[in-house]
Amino acid sequence: MKHITKMAMAVLAATAIITTVITTASMNNETVVNTSSTLSVLNNEDLAGTATTKQFNIPVGFEYVQVSFKNIGSKPFTFTINQESTTGTAKMSYTVPADGKEHTYWSDQAWSTGLFYVSMSSAQGMSGRLSVHLATDLNKLKSL
Repeated sequence: MKHITKMAMAVLAATAIITTVITTASMNNETVVNTSSTLSVLNNEDLAGTATTKQFNIPVGFEYVQVSFKNIGSKPFTFTINQESTTGTAKMSYTVPADGKEHTYWSDQAWSTGLFYVSMSSAQGMSGRLSVHLATDLNKLKSL
């Protein structure tokens, strides 16, 4: 059992960066502690070729999703995020312009836990980066 626990912790540490921000405020002479957390599940992943897919997992409590792309290629590319498989329920889909700027997209609604797939494609080779951040609170994502 200890081995499984240690392995699970090592996998979590290797695949995600967790940032916890704790703020305190005084209310009616009592200290109130507020915790807001984010989780980086894909960080500056390289994009290349005409089609590629990246997978990420949403754990309990981190149901708000933000994806950021930087397209440094010469053509726009499209992306779709699907739940459970590359052909599962589509949760988000956009075209990322080829302007070298970072473009960030998020859902205003919480997503369920589980596996998700980001599929990207372009008529010509892609060049750029992808990051996926999760949070316990939508406002925390918007402030990243």
